[in-house]
Amino acid sequence: MTRRSRDDGSILVLSLGFIVICILALAVVVDASSVFLARRALQSQADAAALAGAQAIDLGAYYAEGASPRIRLDPAGIRAAVERHVRRDPGDGRLRAVSLRDDVVLVSMSDRVRPPFSGWLTPSGSYDLEVEAGAVLSYRPAR
Repeated sequence: MTRRSRDDGSILVLSLGFIVICILALAVVVDASSVFLARRALQSQADAAALAGAQAIDLGAYYAEGASPRIRLDPAGIRAAVERHVRRDPGDGRLRAVSLRDDVVLVSMSDRVRPPFSGWLTPSGSYDLEVEAGAVLSYRPAR
């Protein structure tokens, strides 16, 4: 006669626990990667918008004087150029602010991201994360 051990079936419980932990770890990594990639895409969109704004020079002065150090950015044209670029860009970012300080274009954008796993487990809209990105572009090269 063999005596049954009290440890029968413990490997099954340990294996199931390990599988659950692995799935949860995978979900956290996928969610973090999703937010990181959304932020990176938003940063690219903000960089491109700042570049579009920095190209809004005062064309009247440029055509009158040529390419000279006196050419300045057109404050009215910067905001219009940035907004036009954001509308054309396929990204989902929302423009928060555009400003000009001493020939430096500042662009701030934000977006809402819903992580795949944690967003799936929660009701609609309750777990959206806000990501922000900003870009600074100097019209004049550093001296």
